[in-house]
Amino acid sequence: AILDGMDALLSGWGCTVLTATDEAGAAAALAAAAARPDLLLIDYNLDDGMTGIDLLPRLRAAVGGEVPAILITALRTEAVHEAARDAGMGLLTKPIKPAALRALISRVTTQAAPCRPAPTEFAAE
Repeated sequence: AILDGMDALLSGWGCTVLTATDEAGAAAALAAAAARPDLLLIDYNLDDGMTGIDLLPRLRAAVGGEVPAILITALRTEAVHEAARDAGMGLLTKPIKPAALRALISRVTTQAAPCRPAPTEFAAE
């Protein structure tokens, strides 16, 4: 339900969203994608004791380089905040507020406005 809600929110902003519930699913989605992602949103607590911080280098390797990333967590400890900072990740704590997510996406990406939809009309000169 949370994954679906995040998908709906980001899609509503004009983003193309790939979702996965585990590392294998993420790798498959990235391999099948038509383009390299502009951003990775990763939950902190993953299955099998892995964290989103552990997964980030693997996902970046799968896409062939640095991709901005945001870590999402319910944990508010300094250790998690420091680990995210050390990994070069933005950080949002749950519950996620859409305005805070959009602002952080703007900060961690190079786009002036996150997820701008492609133009649907062209002006004739």
